[in-house]
Amino acid sequence: MAKTFREMVAWQLAFELNRNVQTLLRTGPAAHDFKFRDQLSDSSRSAPRNIAEGFGRFNPTEIAQFLDFAIASLDETENHLRDGVESRYFSATDVAPQIILITRCRKALTSWHAYLRKVKNNPRFSQSRRRRS
Repeated sequence: MAKTFREMVAWQLAFELNRNVQTLLRTGPAAHDFKFRDQLSDSSRSAPRNIAEGFGRFNPTEIAQFLDFAIASLDETENHLRDGVESRYFSATDVAPQIILITRCRKALTSWHAYLRKVKNNPRFSQSRRRRS
């Protein structure tokens, strides 16, 4: 069991994706399209940020909400990357590994989300949470 968000595979993948995206944005035509660059930069930063914030929550429903935000940010990042290829800001070769990271991260988040649904529906969890309140 992870003790910090940094130990979560989903966060590690999202963080690596963000690092790679920031590198792509530093050079080439994307560096000069400020609106595109800022939108892609923000969406790639959002996924690890939401995973970290969700990890810090103690209620499965709240955690799941932040995982949903992270998945949406991954989808937005993928859209921007594909648009960047179409706009000739990036090569398909440079973007393909990022799409793989997005897919892997999405799978990790979906698995975590499924686990949270099981925990949330576990009567023992519900009883122990009520006793603390």
